[in-house]
Amino acid sequence: MKRIKRFMSCLLVFLLAASLCAGVAAENASWTCPDCGQEGNTGNYCSNCAAPRPAGSGQAAAREAAVSEQLEQIPGETDRVRVCVKDVKASSYIVNRQNPSMWLPSNVADGNETTPWQFSSTKGLKGKSWVELDIDPAQSVDEIWIKNGFWGYNDQGKDEYWINSRPKKIRISYRYKGEDSLRGAEDYTLKDEFGNGWQKIVVGHHENVAAVRIAVMTIYKGNKYKKDVCLSEVMLVQHSSAAGAKQAGSEPEAVVYESRPDVSGAELLMKLATRTGPGTEYQEAGTFFGKNWKGQTVRVLKKSYDGSIWWVQVEFDYGSYGKYRVWTGLKRVNVDLNKLKEEGSLGEGEVVATTKTYYGPGPGYAKAKFTISGTAEMIVWGKENGYLDIEYWYMDNADKKHRIWVPESAARGIYWGNDHSGE
Repeated sequence: MKRIKRFMSCLLVFLLAASLCAGVAAENASWTCPDCGQEGNTGNYCSNCAAPRPAGSGQAAAREAAVSEQLEQIPGETDRVRVCVKDVKASSYIVNRQNPSMWLPSNVADGNETTPWQFSSTKGLKGKSWVELDIDPAQSVDEIWIKNGFWGYNDQGKDEYWINSRPKKIRISYRYKGEDSLRGAEDYTLKDEFGNGWQKIVVGHHENVAAVRIAVMTIYKGNKYKKDVCLSEVMLVQHSSAAGAKQAGSEPEAVVYESRPDVSGAELLMKLATRTGPGTEYQEAGTFFGKNWKGQTVRVLKKSYDGSIWWVQVEFDYGSYGKYRVWTGLKRVNVDLNKLKEEGSLGEGEVVATTKTYYGPGPGYAKAKFTISGTAEMIVWGKENGYLDIEYWYMDNADKKHRIWVPESAARGIYWGNDHSGE
């Protein structure tokens, strides 16, 4: 009987040791990457493509099953998680005396897209202005998601995005665990778009990241506050199973950004004096309807604020002269500003000589009074029907700017800030 008990005890010890050895062997065994097929991987990430080790055995499986307080689920994502940020600091920010927390650097990681970090470009661009997100303990980072500019409308119906400046080219660098200096800097160009979700930058796999710095190199200028630069949200993203991350906390109710349609049938309040662009610095396009303005209506497409008054873009048919799409001061048109979207530029490039210039997108509109000779730098404000709405300096009258429509064939080297290159 004693021999049987001794045998059973020895067998139990043997089986336990075998089990432990098997667990260690499973943990240390090489594995094949399911993404790229790389064989012989031994770490937690593929040595070829940096994909995470699949769950399924030993301590790795236990780690997969454990919920990390450092990581947070991203709604709709199964293999990407948010890396939680411990602290945010910046080179500078604008102090709002009525609301001191309004433009703080921490706003870029608060989960609320309507509260941006805002700084003054007078503090310096080309990397002198930056925001830094600290991680503790260090984590791996694979992507950086950004909501650029200032998302939202204010109480007066102004689109905050277009009237404030926003980063264009940024430089991303990293501080790693146990190090004091930043390294690994790479430049990226952000799209100039509002309300279209995250801009997702794949930065490659970086392990043991203790901080990520985003430095602003250049900006897209706002229509009104040209020196105020805004950045709404930054998310640090890791390629990991959502099962290993805590549930996302409650976030502010999402703002609905609707495409605001133009307004047809807006009545005139006086005779229609117009400019080719939204301001007195643009050439006059003419005065229309004169004493017959009462009862006349126009189509209103969008709005723009020049720093002192609102301007609206109007379109109307002027008999045998054709149609016009030009700008006038708000006081001349009975229209609700809240129903209009605010104008934003689409890109920039060069315009070359052309005799085809119109007060609207194509021959259905009145022919402009002038042609373009030579080559000039331009900003693109509209794109429709194979024509571009461009702004440039009119060389025969150097104190005025022009906004006019030209064929796309007259454009060269356009950089589409809103990524219209595929259209």
